[in-house]
Formats: sequence, C-alpha cells, structure tokens
Amino acid sequence: MRVTDTIVTGALVFVAACGKPASPRASETAIASGNVAGEPAAHRAALDAASESLTPKPNAFHPDDDPTCTALSTLTSGLRSWHTAASFQGDLKGIWATLPPACRGGTFFVAAAHLVGQDADARLSTTDGEIVVHSPTDALAQGLAVESDHPALLAHLAFADDLAPGRSPALPDNACARARARGDAWIDYASYICALAAIHVGDGPTALGEIDHVHSFYPFPDLKARRAQALALMGKRLEARALAKPAIAAIASTWRFDLTEAAIATLKKKLAAL
Repeated sequence: MRVTDTIVTGALVFVAACGKPASPRASETAIASGNVAGEPAAHRAALDAASESLTPKPNAFHPDDDPTCTALSTLTSGLRSWHTAASFQGDLKGIWATLPPACRGGTFFVAAAHLVGQDADARLSTTDGEIVVHSPTDALAQGLAVESDHPALLAHLAFADDLAPGRSPALPDNACARARARGDAWIDYASYICALAAIHVGDGPTALGEIDHVHSFYPFPDLKARRAQALALMGKRLEARALAKPAIAAIASTWRFDLTEAAIATLKKKLAAL
C-alpha cells in the first residue's frame, strides 16, 4: 500500500470512529413538534436516544477531570462558602487568575461569571492576560465556546433562557442531552436542564421526575418554583400554589450572579400564574 493510501485510510477510520455529531435539538425538536407532548415515556425515550448519540468517547478530556487542575475544586468550594456563609478566607479572584490554560473550561468560566461583578466597567483577567472577562454574560459566552457540554454552564444558560428566551449566549438546542451525556457526576445539573426542557413543552410528569433526581439544592435556588410549575402542569394546582410562598422565600434568600431583581420578578410572575 502506498503512503498516501495509508494516510487516507487512517483518516477514514478516524472519521468513522468519531461519528457524525447529533443533529441540533435532537430531542427537543421531536417534543416541540407535538409528537411526544403529554407522553412522558416517549419524551424520556427521545431524551435517552439523543443522550446516547452525544456520549463522549472514553478518552474525552475535560478540565474538571484533570488531576493538575485541583485548584478548580478549591475555587468552586470557596465560592460556595462565600455564597452560603461568607466564610471563605482565601483570594478567590487570585485563585481564578492563576489557573493554567489547561484548566480554563466550563467551571473556570462559571466561576468568572460569579466573580466579575455587574458594574459597567467590570474586568476580570488572568495573570497571563490571555483571558479577560467583562460581565457574567461574557463569561458564559466564552465558556460555551470552549466547553459547550459543561452541565453547570448549560444550567445557567437554561435558567436565563427560561426567563428571557433569545438572550445571548443562546442555550444549545440539545442542552438536555449534552448535559446527560457527561455522566452521573453531573446528574443534578442534567436533571435541572431536562426538567426545564420538559416544562417548556408542558410535560409535567417528566419534569417532576427530573426534579426528583436533583439532590443538591444549593446550585438551584429556583428548584421549588420548578416543582410548582411541574405540579401545575399535572393539574395539581392546589399543591403548586402551596409551594409558591416557600419557593419565593428560597429565591429571595439566595445570592447568585444571574438571580437579579429582574429575574426574581419574572419568577414571581410565573408562580402567580399557576
């Protein structure tokens, strides 16, 4: 075999192994067309099928799995302490700024969204000057460009898309399947994203099932509100309305960069309409 034939054959094998990317909105398109609306089993089948097509290869690299990026864990736990108890004594911006290029994935940019602030002249930069962030929206856009299947980042985009559809950066069409394909370590985020997708197509039972798979409340201060929405879609309006007040209290007691006054007002309107 000639050298050129060997190269071409190798290229074809590589393409075959990688496979063709899933078509946009593989699950949501079928749902939105009305083919599975109101049919939780079919909805679940559509989501699972899309998830299988997006399952990462065994050697897929993600910064969160890199043993040299342990500072990412320090950063995220520090942010949590800062939000919940204001007890973190370290320099969060300093930790973020010194993370090496290999660690600058979704988690890195979600942290930037928390740290950069809302001021018009806000600026957050790495020590090498390679990354500069000017707003939470800018941070999410840059994160989406480098790790478009990062579940925590997609959850923030799903939250924004629910409150104000059409905002930039846009939530990828197959966000639910993308997040689910990242595996059980991200189950809370994937379930939250998939719950919102189900709510948007009126599938209360599937939404409630996804919400029940969320084990940590901290990343999702609007979780009670989503449960109320799911119950209302199932015709359980009394139960839904009973959750409205504690849902609002949970939202109001939490600080998050995208939980602005406008966001809280929109969530209150959603609950009032149940």
